[in-house]
Amino acid sequence: MKSKVVSNPAIPLIFGLFILWGFGYETVGTRLKTQLEGVVVSSRDIPSTGAPRYATEYTLRGPDGRESVYVAGATDASLPRSMPVGTTLKKQRWHLAYEKNGQRVDDFGVSFYGMMLGIAVACLAWSIFLSRR
Repeated sequence: MKSKVVSNPAIPLIFGLFILWGFGYETVGTRLKTQLEGVVVSSRDIPSTGAPRYATEYTLRGPDGRESVYVAGATDASLPRSMPVGTTLKKQRWHLAYEKNGQRVDDFGVSFYGMMLGIAVACLAWSIFLSRR
């Protein structure tokens, strides 16, 4: 007797889409879309209500003198939290790495996220396979 759970294409579809959303769009996508350049002129840690996580709100002064605000959260999508005032940052859109005080920092877990996205694609392929049976 076949199990209905294993033969239901909706389960791997939902699981694969969830992984694509969480690890792909929300993490890799957010990191790739981030663009900033400037010197940290103020930094403020923002505690999270009911959780040990926190965010850091940076005010950056760009090369043109304009100030912008960047909030670094507790996920890999963000740049590090709690960097001191005076830190020079540069993050280009569509790059995972960034520059901190002129030094390239490439600390994004490409292998881990590649593996997770591979699992998502496998789940989607499995769902298609099950739906065509």
